[in-house]
Amino acid sequence: MAQTPLGTVSISTWPGSDQAILSLPGEWHPHLRLGTRDRITIRAGNRRITAEAVFTDEQEVQLTDRIRKSLYLPRGTVSVKAQDGELCFGPCIGLYALPSRDPKKPFGELTAVFRDQMEIARREGVLLYVFSPGDADWDSGFTTAYVWQNNSWQRTKRPLPDLVLPKIMGTPPLWREKMRRDQAQMSRRVPYGTFSLAVGSKWEVHQTLEKRADTRDLLPDTRLVRSPLDIEDLLRRHTAVYVKPSYGTQGRSIYRLEQDPRGIRVQYTAGGQTQNRRMNRGSSVWQSFLTKKFCGRRPFLVQQALELVKAQGTRPVDFRWLIQKDGQNRWVITARVARVGPRASITTNLHTGGNAVLAETFLTQNGYPKEANRRELLQRFDQAAVRIAEALEQKAGRIGEIGIDFGLTQGERIYLIEVNPRPGRQMLKDTSPQTRSLSLRRNLEFAKLVTGFGKGVDTSEDA
Repeated sequence: MAQTPLGTVSISTWPGSDQAILSLPGEWHPHLRLGTRDRITIRAGNRRITAEAVFTDEQEVQLTDRIRKSLYLPRGTVSVKAQDGELCFGPCIGLYALPSRDPKKPFGELTAVFRDQMEIARREGVLLYVFSPGDADWDSGFTTAYVWQNNSWQRTKRPLPDLVLPKIMGTPPLWREKMRRDQAQMSRRVPYGTFSLAVGSKWEVHQTLEKRADTRDLLPDTRLVRSPLDIEDLLRRHTAVYVKPSYGTQGRSIYRLEQDPRGIRVQYTAGGQTQNRRMNRGSSVWQSFLTKKFCGRRPFLVQQALELVKAQGTRPVDFRWLIQKDGQNRWVITARVARVGPRASITTNLHTGGNAVLAETFLTQNGYPKEANRRELLQRFDQAAVRIAEALEQKAGRIGEIGIDFGLTQGERIYLIEVNPRPGRQMLKDTSPQTRSLSLRRNLEFAKLVTGFGKGVDTSEDA
């Protein structure tokens, strides 16, 4: 596949014509396969039309309405590439998300993120839209979609995507059949697939990292729960353990088990509060609890509880590193955040009452007043994040971003807690809106690179 990025241009309408005619910058002519009459095939997503090209000295593109309507192409700034002699507008990037019942937040908590990313996409020359399970008409070659324009969400039609950014966690039963049909079609009709390939379950991630010497030392003692004996054995070795779903997010269904002279203390979160139970080790109640809760169809992991640094002596703390691919296919650290859980909580997740602060700010206020010490520790976190990202990328293939949760012990040893393949942006909204915007822009830069629209010379006046 021969393709050449041609940059980002502003598209305007050539009024008063129902013919397929467009004007193009003259410098593009050598990159296109043209006959004696300068007829060219134009594409946006999977939509194609053959048109007559007129080359000018202007650094813009003018299209007739016939071309625009055929391609479902909006007005505004767009990226361009030459591919096998065709002229391609795009990239068409689809955010695949579930709708909500709230008309003010049509995509729930993700609504503000999608809105802000679409504003950035216009400046970056990316045709970004949201579509939901069942929206795409795969046979006819288009999808109905939501776009943010003129300060409101509007329903429109767009070409099928060049690349999909999945934003649905799991497979909700209500949407299972539509998602199954969409996923089957995506594998055939979305040329660049998904933004990030699946890194696997928490257990699969653990196994991948355990095989490498440069990441093995970051891992706590961890087992896949196959029977109550796996939990019992780790609990004897470490006094306290966490048991959590191998597939799970937002701190749900996590249990902390700790042995003390009076038995086993069981902690978990329910209704936003930390709940406590106590059981006698070896009792039928204890054995039934382990079997029914952790040995069913849903796989769980058991992991040693670490003696991590705390805020104010009682509030649990972990660290979220957001590492992303940029427009040159390099791993870059975008955000470093400390997450502080409620007093005596077993998790730090924002959904269970935690709050976020920049990692450097937390370290400054909690035992690291010297800049040199902070810089050395943050660099160690950065190096660990890059090693993890590279290991998972080598195993899974393309990965655009991951959120990595670290723990820091009192002895300054860094441990991996877990990897989040679809990190949210709420903690960045709370700590650094500028970093949040950067994280959204880097997604788009990497998407342009993946789809062949990146690394071009920008020819738009307002870029």
